[in-house]
Amino acid sequence: MKLSLSVILVSSFVLGVIYFAQIGRYVKSSRTSILLANADRINKLTEALVTNYNAVTEQFYTLNIDLIAESTQSYIILVDVNGNIVSCSENTKPYIMANSIDIKEFSEVLEGRNVVKTGVYNSMFNSRILTVASPLIKDGKTYGVVLFNTYQPFLNSDVASLLMQLLISILIGLVVAFILTYFLSKNMSKPIRGLSLIANNIAKGDFDKRVLINSNILEIQELSNSFNLMADSLQNHENVRSSFVSNVSHDLRTPITTIGGFVNGILDGTIPPESQNKYLTVVSKEISRLSNLINTFLDISKYEDKNVELKLTSVDINEMVRVVLLTFEKIIQQKNITVNFLYGEENTFALADEQSIHRVIVNLIDNATKFAQNNGIIDISVNTTYNKIMVGISNTGETISEQDAKYIWDRFYKTDKSRNYNKTGAGLGLYIVKSIINQHGESIKVIPGNNYTKFVFTLKRIKK
Repeated sequence: MKLSLSVILVSSFVLGVIYFAQIGRYVKSSRTSILLANADRINKLTEALVTNYNAVTEQFYTLNIDLIAESTQSYIILVDVNGNIVSCSENTKPYIMANSIDIKEFSEVLEGRNVVKTGVYNSMFNSRILTVASPLIKDGKTYGVVLFNTYQPFLNSDVASLLMQLLISILIGLVVAFILTYFLSKNMSKPIRGLSLIANNIAKGDFDKRVLINSNILEIQELSNSFNLMADSLQNHENVRSSFVSNVSHDLRTPITTIGGFVNGILDGTIPPESQNKYLTVVSKEISRLSNLINTFLDISKYEDKNVELKLTSVDINEMVRVVLLTFEKIIQQKNITVNFLYGEENTFALADEQSIHRVIVNLIDNATKFAQNNGIIDISVNTTYNKIMVGISNTGETISEQDAKYIWDRFYKTDKSRNYNKTGAGLGLYIVKSIINQHGESIKVIPGNNYTKFVFTLKRIKK
């Protein structure tokens, strides 16, 4: 609020200075125009007097000069081309101390041009005055000069009057601005204080509170919505972190416990020699599981540090899908899953890193076989446009919820806990998939539907 008022005050001051300067110019210009118009009147009166001179016209002429002087608040002097005073207004007579004045400053007026000057003129008026000199012309020849002299105080009074109106307007504007700023700042500060309070709670680990949006200010509404989205994301990441610690602890503890139990059983003789090979085989499998888990964590580190270098070559996506499907043949038969593979061309070539894209397809088909119900369906499609390949992999079964769809690409996020599916894995598969596709400069998205889930990603097409 203080900042707003400071801006208003500074702006008002600058506006006042500019307005004051402009008013001064305007008043001077306006007064000059009035005096020049009256100079033209005097020119015509003088011409009429010279043409038809008599006592009556002279009296009429003198009266008009005095009226013009009074109406324009000026002192009028008429001189010939040599500076000799020919006539003047009644109010000017007390200031005239000689029969002539020096008009060298206004030499241009003798050439038929109007001259405007400000200053102390001929020491007649002991003050700064505005002098407008206009030629008296007859038959195209200058025969005299009319001098209008007006005190600067007359000009300043006009400026002061206009400035006073400006100051009153500014004061009224400041009062209105203060009232509006007070209520506006109050309306803004309340939700901001709420944001600050909830932010402090989040900093302390309380992710349950949300901002209640109660403001008609669009920016505050957008800020509150963004803050709530951030809080949702932080809460989700905290849940994922806790879940990850639990899952990884379990994934590490189980094989280690198994390995330790079997090895100790062999060492202390609990497991007889004829059974040792059997249990050593189990130990070997558990060690492989640990190795795969650790390698996955290392891959995550590489993708986060962007240390994975792609070796882009020509890859036949159709053939790659066929090969990957063969590796899942056993589980497909066990669950009696129907696989539909649709493609437009026998061979569809993409510019991609073969090993990375193989991993993408393996992960997506693994998800499809894992989440497809018994007797379900898996649809795989490879479509092409002019320069793109679109690969779609979908499975029937319980769909991904809207809440899960927001976070399935995050590290360690597992939709299994909400979908009651197989809980194996650390929740890194889709994160790696998205990282690989992003490294290729392409896109991937999930399309939840009615009793099915579909993943679609793109690759750059190579025509052969």
